[in-house]
Amino acid sequence: MAKKPDRDAKRVQRDPNATRQALLDSAVGLFEQFGYDVTSVQQIVDKAERTKGAFYHYFDSKEDLLHEIHDGFIDYQLELAREVVARDIPIDEKLHQFIVEVLMEPIGRYKSEITIYLHEQRFLAEDAFGQIRVKRDEFADHVNDLIVTGVEAGVFTDRGPSRVVAFGIIGMSAWTHTWMASSGALSPREIGEIFAGMILDGLRA
Repeated sequence: MAKKPDRDAKRVQRDPNATRQALLDSAVGLFEQFGYDVTSVQQIVDKAERTKGAFYHYFDSKEDLLHEIHDGFIDYQLELAREVVARDIPIDEKLHQFIVEVLMEPIGRYKSEITIYLHEQRFLAEDAFGQIRVKRDEFADHVNDLIVTGVEAGVFTDRGPSRVVAFGIIGMSAWTHTWMASSGALSPREIGEIFAGMILDGLRA
């Protein structure tokens, strides 16, 4: 008689990174379709074809998973932001590239994750949100510093508090998650080029 396959052994042999990613992908799909609040851990593990034991090995809670979804895209954007602001190019060109490469192109890659975070951030506890705020503040600081540097250099006109201008630029780009389609006529980069032109035309001295 053939020996019954050992399912537990198969689970042990699974790539741990693949298991973690499968749980993240499952959560992203369910959160986007049904919402964070009504999605259960059981639904997440069922869709990922994993166990609750695997879930709690990688994540402390469903809230921890929501935090991870946010960190996935903000860490990617921060890495791009640091690289762009370090470039030795004129400040107006640097802001142009920041809008296109840091603000807009990642929305095409992380549209679902960004949508989930913006809709569901209210479910994060204060301590978790505090950790997120540190990263979001760094991101806003990069945009603010570009505006301040441009005004001080006489390249940009002073349009008011630099922080307000920075938040306006970030908000303009982030809001595209509500209407930009992956199969749309324009790519995220092409939309970014349009936005960069509009913003720089309004800022240049």
